[in-house]
Amino acid sequence: MRSESRVSLAGIALALRSLARLIGRTVRAAEIVFAQGEKPRLVTATAERLLACGGAPAALARSLRPAEDTALDDIAVDFSISHAGPWVACAALARGCIGFDIEMGTDERIAAWVLREAALKSGGEGLRALKEAADLQVREGRMHWRGGVWHVRRLEGFEGASACVVSSIDVDAVETHCVELAELFDS
Repeated sequence: MRSESRVSLAGIALALRSLARLIGRTVRAAEIVFAQGEKPRLVTATAERLLACGGAPAALARSLRPAEDTALDDIAVDFSISHAGPWVACAALARGCIGFDIEMGTDERIAAWVLREAALKSGGEGLRALKEAADLQVREGRMHWRGGVWHVRRLEGFEGASACVVSSIDVDAVETHCVELAELFDS
């Protein structure tokens, strides 16, 4: 049986690996900030400037849409970690906001919950804003929410589970990589 701390450490290790792959440099654990009531975030120069202005998590999330020519190391790269049953996973996005959720079960009720939680994570607020995401409707991979169009991808490959990614920008493809726990913790 896995303890919560082992699962959390695996999620962080997976996030560090995903972020390094995304931005092309090693990411140190100290670069990830865990603020109470918010999802973890990678602190970059841009994120620091936005947070110094006193923006709330939702305001910060809506602000993370830099120009295409912005250097990857200076953007507020977003990521989302989730775990359920035997699965620990991370979704990362170089530009925009992302939320990811996975839950055990494949029925319609679980799939609807996964969508809501991924949407809430994309804004960085989590379950405290659950009422706001009560009636999300997805059509052709998109949903209108929080004054914008959000992009939804249901993910396959998690046996016995439902998984969903919600992002502020449309992504061409979603890459999945299976990694053994021992490999995650190799230096």
